[in-house]
Amino acid sequence: MQAGRDVSQAVDELLSWEALTIGAVLDATPEQVAAYLAHSAARDGGAPATPEEARLLSELELTIAVGDPERELRMRDLGPDDPLDGAMTVNFGGRDVAGVKNIEDRTYVRVGAESIVDDVYGGDEAAVTAAARFEDDAERLPDSVATAAGALRGNWTEVDPYRFEDYAAALDEAGGVDQETANRLGGALVDGAELLVPETQLALADALGDALRSEGELHRRGEADGAEQVDVTLPAADAWRALEPMLSVMTAQLTQFGLPPLVREPADGDARVTARLQIRNGVLTDATVDLAQFGDAAPGGEDAEAVTLPLHLSLAGGSALSLNPPESDGPLDPAELTVALMYLRVQAEERADDPDRADVPGPMQP
Repeated sequence: MQAGRDVSQAVDELLSWEALTIGAVLDATPEQVAAYLAHSAARDGGAPATPEEARLLSELELTIAVGDPERELRMRDLGPDDPLDGAMTVNFGGRDVAGVKNIEDRTYVRVGAESIVDDVYGGDEAAVTAAARFEDDAERLPDSVATAAGALRGNWTEVDPYRFEDYAAALDEAGGVDQETANRLGGALVDGAELLVPETQLALADALGDALRSEGELHRRGEADGAEQVDVTLPAADAWRALEPMLSVMTAQLTQFGLPPLVREPADGDARVTARLQIRNGVLTDATVDLAQFGDAAPGGEDAEAVTLPLHLSLAGGSALSLNPPESDGPLDPAELTVALMYLRVQAEERADDPDRADVPGPMQP
């Protein structure tokens, strides 16, 4: 009983702020990710992950922040009709690859060209240098395409969420970005924007709070790293309901970047799933759940390591991502993006054709 009260109070303390930040990472090495996916592939008849896919998955970092735009209501006091702002970023161990914000019914995105080339596609030194030069060139574009220039430099930029296909077409036709990559990036931002609508944000916070306050089996595991450790065991259906908003957006992001999904809805909703909670100074700060528990095979036996994939959630009151609206003159026009990309293509062609161009590596080239 005392453990249950402690967990409930720790959840209430977490949600006593006007915002909530959730960070999600896989607590596994590339080799452990590969072993887990190989087990899943053998079970489901799919293809195992490549070493590069396993590396990217092991380095995935997803951060979501949601909060009351007026900074007046605590998360635990929000009702279904109360507004919420939200932000999300995705990276693979380096700078953000992509980010999206939904603030005051406006959508803002940022895309890191250099990060995509380096972290996602594993570009060589020449490719990474070219991406960095692309961002530098965008900084020198004329004022008439200032909004597009900011977007191409990786700044937060207001966009029309109903025109992502037009943005992708501009990247393909004027920017030389192949259509598949452009569509994947656009899809990742669309999925992120859908997560950040107030209804989904509230569902995420409510489901997590309800699950952790549930009547699940609770077991104290002592202290470690300055935090009280508590195991909570729930029916798989309840655990899935709590994690489904986070797992859905994670799966969508992985799909858009060409990576395999990690988990599926449990076939047996009555199966037991255990999560390890950490409570510091009376506040819930971390939760870890082995995603293998949602599969047909439970951990244990000789292949225990192969079917283990811990998902670690860091939880914090407040917003780790700014929920203030970025400066904006209105949504980016796809036509302006097209013109900006054409400017950059001409600059690149002129540089390549310049007979006096210094033959030195990297950004030292004039």
